[in-house]
Amino acid sequence: MEKKSRPNSTFTPIGQVLDSILDQCRSESGGGILHLIHVWEKAVGPPISENAKPFAVKGSILLVHVSSSAWLHQLRFLKAELLDKLNRSLANERLEDIKFKIGSF
Repeated sequence: MEKKSRPNSTFTPIGQVLDSILDQCRSESGGGILHLIHVWEKAVGPPISENAKPFAVKGSILLVHVSSSAWLHQLRFLKAELLDKLNRSLANERLEDIKFKIGSF
């Protein structure tokens, strides 16, 4: 049996593909979710960013997936502070609320 040759033998790294897809998922205010993920990591710091990640934006509401119910509970107490930090770090966007949900990231 004869092997079929591939017309394009170069591969694209999965990280590059995911970055491209994530950057296309934009909020209504025009900012990319990928940009928001980077801002989140810098604004909230390692302990939180390791257990909570932005998942989606709808209008001015950010949906964040968290790793456990304990983190969900803790982040609800920190919501106002997190919103303030994020809004100071975002140039053109303004978030009005954060919703937390246990989910994978």
